[in-house]
Amino acid sequence: TLRKKEVECRLYMKETVKKAKQEMKDRSRPYQMYGFYLAIPIILMVIFIFGFLGIETNKSWGSVLFVTTVIANMGVSKLEKLPKRKYVAPVLVYVTEAIAVFLLLVFFGAIIAGGANFVIIELILYVVLVLRIITIIFFFITANDIRKVYPTMKQEAKDSRAEYLRVKKLAQKRI
Repeated sequence: TLRKKEVECRLYMKETVKKAKQEMKDRSRPYQMYGFYLAIPIILMVIFIFGFLGIETNKSWGSVLFVTTVIANMGVSKLEKLPKRKYVAPVLVYVTEAIAVFLLLVFFGAIIAGGANFVIIELILYVVLVLRIITIIFFFITANDIRKVYPTMKQEAKDSRAEYLRVKKLAQKRI
């Protein structure tokens, strides 16, 4: 029976740690998403500035930003208090990525045609530029919405992490 109680205690502590970890994730999500929704447009602006200055950047930045946007979109979708415009910036990123694929096809077609469609390519690039600027604006708008809806998000994230670490440490002592 002593062994049985010990096993029950371990299971209880594991469940307690699991619940504390999930609560930490849920309570720190607004602060994490706020960081994402500030970092993505700042990185986009830095890439724009480098491009305008003629400084070459690593081509993988586009993929990194796309994956980061997908992660941010999944996380922000769990924040139910935010208005629906929280989806605008990620959707604009997806649209501009789809346009980039289309643009690549048009570019190859223009090369095969001997440069006949380069004007179309320039027009599409201007459309993409405008969409990227609107995307940056909506990322900042959503970050501001997060800050307004969750004014104590930083403290809640810190408190929930401290509680999780306390429960985890207590569980390790008992196991």
